Amino acid sequence: MLKTIIKKISLKICLEAILFLVSFAMGFYFQWEIANFIFFVIFIFLLLHPISSRIVASGAIIFLIATAILLMAKQNNLAEITAIWAYYCMIFTATLAFHELRLEKEDAIIPED
Repeated sequence: MLKTIIKKISLKICLEAILFLVSFAMGFYFQWEIANFIFFVIFIFLLLHPISSRIVASGAIIFLIATAILLMAKQNNLAEITAIWAYYCMIFTATLAFHELRLEKEDAIIPED
């Protein structure tokens, strides 16, 4: 039974587990707040399993709208936090967009049969 489990574990899964453990260790070592820690883990996940950059960009837009609404409601502390979250989402969007561009260039270089 142990041999079948070892065969199923690939190098990619081991590397992903190590990256997540390192990110958890960094969060505890640098004493990040829980929201910053969650965004860092999401960033690592998006690097390993990219999704469409449009999805993350819509999250950035939602956080920017929330920031404007919170500023109108005189909730400056919450507005500052949501602005930071919007910035995080914009960084994720740019990273994923660069990944999408790289994939498009590879598809253009490699001829399809």
